[in-house]
Amino acid sequence: MLLSGPALKRVAAGLMFAGFLTGPALSLSDQYETAPEQAPATLLNGKDFGPGYAILPPVRSNGFFYAYQLQASQGVETVQGTGLLNLRLSEIKAYVALESLKKDTSFLEGLKQSAQKPVDFVESTISDPVGTAKNTVSGVGRVFGRLGKGVEAAVTGQGGSATDIAKSITGQAKARRELAVELGVDPYTFDKHLSAKLDETASVTAAGSWTVTAITALIPGGVFVNATRTADDFRNVIVDSTENELRERTAETFRSAGISETNILKIEANPHYTASEKAAVAYQLAAMPGVQNLDLIAEDVAKAAERSLAYFQLRRLVLLENYNRTISGLGQIRNVAGLSVAIRRDGMAAIVMPYDIVAWTQTTAMRFSSLQEGFNQLPFPPTGVDLLITGDLTQMAAERLTAYGWQITGNFPMPDGPVH
Repeated sequence: MLLSGPALKRVAAGLMFAGFLTGPALSLSDQYETAPEQAPATLLNGKDFGPGYAILPPVRSNGFFYAYQLQASQGVETVQGTGLLNLRLSEIKAYVALESLKKDTSFLEGLKQSAQKPVDFVESTISDPVGTAKNTVSGVGRVFGRLGKGVEAAVTGQGGSATDIAKSITGQAKARRELAVELGVDPYTFDKHLSAKLDETASVTAAGSWTVTAITALIPGGVFVNATRTADDFRNVIVDSTENELRERTAETFRSAGISETNILKIEANPHYTASEKAAVAYQLAAMPGVQNLDLIAEDVAKAAERSLAYFQLRRLVLLENYNRTISGLGQIRNVAGLSVAIRRDGMAAIVMPYDIVAWTQTTAMRFSSLQEGFNQLPFPPTGVDLLITGDLTQMAAERLTAYGWQITGNFPMPDGPVH
């Protein structure tokens, strides 16, 4: 049985009789439950299938996250976590929308023109595109007003290819970034099919007769789900920066947030985050200047060893920054039983997690029990614990956690923004 809203509050109120220090004995009992399975339509409010995808039943959980079987044109993939699933669905939706542009004859004509114009100028009609670019770099800078550092690196032989040079000089690279952001997807997406489609579509702008606005005007309404949710300043950073410039800005932002060079380098080297997501991590950390020991959060981010864990850490950080700004100010981050936990300025601990579901399995019971014991062993134990998650709790999980004396908030929405 899952609890949410008023039912969850009733359980919490009814079990507050238990003191804060009475938790471990309860949690170490033999009373556990099996993590629930759900029908895709129930979890996704009827959006378990759509153009280009279907979610196969059943949806199983491990006590913290749901594992979805996503069937798309490329096959079936397992997606861990509702947030990452929503990201994947947005990518599929964008791909379908861009593919639909080929039904427009004028757009098809634009694609034909794009195959013959500026990119071809750099890549095909010049026998030595890199050498030619080196000889004309000052002229290119004058014509286009600003030569990004990413292009400079390619021209000087420090990185990039003839294709990179072409896309930067003609504006195709920036058009791709702008198009992606308008569609609410990451310009540096890991979805290879969407990435290729963004390249193809943006190439039309290099022909000179199309703009990103003209292209998106052809797409039916309802696609731009996340476009308006991206903060203007962050949106502009993503669109206006080359990838190399974005990396530099990200590193500078990490430093301004007090993150160690060791963790900055580890995050930069982590292949499970896109360049945009690394920038988002840096900006979220920088938005909490009064919180001590943020480097512990950055260390968690750096350690993510797979894609689902990386996106979990990103979502967790977004929630934590929102909590600090809108719910209760945070004073510091502490390591408690191996988990970085926020301590509020009023002395309470805040466990803020983008969990899909909390079920009282043996694994989750041991996890929360060790946290409870860790709190008790601190030199100055917190005055209470506030557990906030984005998903549901089972009745047993709610009973056990409120027996600790913890406050519980379930089904807390992710803040508006590009992170699902």
